[in-house]
Amino acid sequence: MLRTARHVLIAFLMLSPAAVRADDPVVISTAPDTVGVTIYRDPNRTSSEAMNLDSLNSFALITETRTVDIPPGIVTIRFEGVASGIIPQSAIILGAPVGEKNRDAALLSQRGLLDAFTGQRVMLKRTDPATGKTIEEPATIRSAPDRLIVQTAHGFEAMYCSGLNQTLLFGGVPRTLSATPVLSMTTKPQEGGRRTITLAYLARNFDWNANYIGQLSPDATELNLFAWLTMASGDDTSFADAQAAAVAGRVNRVEGSQDDERGGSPYLNRSYGCWPMATTSTDQPASPPPPSALGGVAPILMEMEYDKARASMDEIVVTSNRVAVREDLGDLKLYSIPLPVTVAARSQKQVAFLSKPKVKGKMLYRVSMQYGDPGDVEMLFRFRNTLENGVGEPLPAGQVALFHDVAGRRMLVGEARIDDKTLNEDVDLVFGEASNVTVEDEEIRRAEKWEDDRLTVRNANPFPIQFEAEFQNNENMNFGHFSGKILKRRGKLVWVATIGANDTGILHYRKSEIDAPEEAEK
Repeated sequence: MLRTARHVLIAFLMLSPAAVRADDPVVISTAPDTVGVTIYRDPNRTSSEAMNLDSLNSFALITETRTVDIPPGIVTIRFEGVASGIIPQSAIILGAPVGEKNRDAALLSQRGLLDAFTGQRVMLKRTDPATGKTIEEPATIRSAPDRLIVQTAHGFEAMYCSGLNQTLLFGGVPRTLSATPVLSMTTKPQEGGRRTITLAYLARNFDWNANYIGQLSPDATELNLFAWLTMASGDDTSFADAQAAAVAGRVNRVEGSQDDERGGSPYLNRSYGCWPMATTSTDQPASPPPPSALGGVAPILMEMEYDKARASMDEIVVTSNRVAVREDLGDLKLYSIPLPVTVAARSQKQVAFLSKPKVKGKMLYRVSMQYGDPGDVEMLFRFRNTLENGVGEPLPAGQVALFHDVAGRRMLVGEARIDDKTLNEDVDLVFGEASNVTVEDEEIRRAEKWEDDRLTVRNANPFPIQFEAEFQNNENMNFGHFSGKILKRRGKLVWVATIGANDTGILHYRKSEIDAPEEAEK
């Protein structure tokens, strides 16, 4: 009976997938042959908000081709060097029969080594407090949620809490750790041979922005407009010689298709510290661990490079001779860089995508009448996005720096923003508040449900100005009985007037109160 049960167990293990996979050959693809990086803009970030380089909230589509030689049968292929922010469930693999795919998150780092060697023997190298000499002794790592504890022949102790030099020496690198992020796949039974595999996936921690520079002509009737794509990567992986692109427009992502926000850095999120070490003979807390205290030479160098990469996040690489080319993707716009570039880890790259030297427009002064009360008077430059006016290109959302020559010197006069604009739309670049144009609103006469007002605009400039006052009807108030020219624009009533140099403009109008629905029923 016992012998029969043993035979059944052996037969089961021979047929078990886990038993088969234990002997499956492993093929490693260290880097892609070609790679493309297409970055999408964060749809929840407005055009007035700058990118937060420490927390990029959009994503990129990474496409790779890799050539691998695989033996016949069931094979595990490890794709090294994928993005550390890869969303595993989005990965598509073509060119080989896929059985399963896995994201290997354990990276070769200090914390990765400690996690892999927990419960195992390592060598503890430290300074003997009695003699001052460097000694080595075997130790076993015993972990706790927020402490690093080792066991030696002397008992249990917390590492890096004595104030003396200490480090752990590991006998090797576990197979479970990788120096770069890894996506692995196990094939179905296949014939083997050389295969070209296409790998496509989404990755977190990317974003891009449009940045514009505008130079106003002396009479403020033209604008020399130049624009850059600023692409940012917060990923730990660099993509060399990549076909880079940016997508403008809002991409719909339904809730069920988005990545798990519980994810984050592939580095294991463990922290290690010391509790107070004061005794009856001293009230001094322990010194913090020295910079070289954890993990040996290779992990130390890796962490230094990681910190160095983070520090370089503010560096911007400008490639002015590479102008992005626009293509239409339905309502979306694709801006492709025509030459291969390196999308470096934790860095920014700027690429020119627009140059319009003579954009025809006009300078305006504008006030918004909020419930009949004037706000601040804004200065803006308006142009219509048409080919006749010198543009005729879709304009992605972004920030604009406006310059004007003053006394022969180029001066920054203000910053504005552009929302996503398509063709034949007005673009208003609001860049400042007026100091020489003031607005006053006063009541002329009043009844129970309405009030007649007079709006007075004073222009203290030595030149005539174009002025607009915007009125918008709402649930509580309507505007009417205007004495001047009124246009309808984007759901608003707009008074348009030319006010001469050192002159005054006046508009009479009526604002009428609207009863609330519950009051009307009474």
